[in-house]
Amino acid sequence: MAAFTRLIHIWFALALIAGCAAPALAAERKDTSLIIALYAKPADRVALRNLLEHGQADRLRRWKADGVLAGYRLIFTRYADTGMWDAMEQLTFADDAALARWNAVERQAPAGLDTAALALVTSIETTPAMRVRNDTAGAAQNPVMLVIPYQALVPPGEYLGYLDGYTIPQFRGWMEEGVLQSYDILTSAYPAGRAWNAMIMLNYRDDAALARRDTVVSRVRARLALDPAWKAISDNKKAIRSERVLAIADQIASDEPR
Repeated sequence: MAAFTRLIHIWFALALIAGCAAPALAAERKDTSLIIALYAKPADRVALRNLLEHGQADRLRRWKADGVLAGYRLIFTRYADTGMWDAMEQLTFADDAALARWNAVERQAPAGLDTAALALVTSIETTPAMRVRNDTAGAAQNPVMLVIPYQALVPPGEYLGYLDGYTIPQFRGWMEEGVLQSYDILTSAYPAGRAWNAMIMLNYRDDAALARRDTVVSRVRARLALDPAWKAISDNKKAIRSERVLAIADQIASDEPR
């Protein structure tokens, strides 16, 4: 009975949040994105990173200047880890016409990579996605990223309500504390069979900021727990999403200011 009562509370809290946020959601643009994960042999990681940093980064900048891309981010994991991707491209497109231009690029260069980089890649996973939430404040000189995949266990509207009511208030608190630089939240456009259907990218200001993560998380959550609606969602968040293995990564190219 107690579990059922808690579930009723979270449904009520999410309904309130979704109802209050409905006008903003209707007006908000959801950018079309591709999340491209690249895998390589451990022995090839150094060579692949060099090629991406000194070659692919320039190609992404040119595609942005030519209007093919509306935005981009290129990141590389800090540690070799079996089953984990090594590099990831986050490509954003202004509209379907821009995405169609990228399809022409793909026919000549899978994932937009040149032949030298492709020779080092063992597999590629490309996930069409939508950027549903993001925020950037200021600039960071030495950002470090956490990339966290999830399986959302509720319909998209409820998940957006959960983000607005539970997740984003925390991110804003972390930004106010001076540790988080920016965040991106994406959802998969075609989730069937995918390892994730939602992904959060957290851009920390530097390694010192990342080291403060646990302390800041606890402090911000303690403040937010004074809000009954936030507390109801917090107590039942396992019913909303399942967190997968996160990656720690360095940003090696981006169109965001630094």
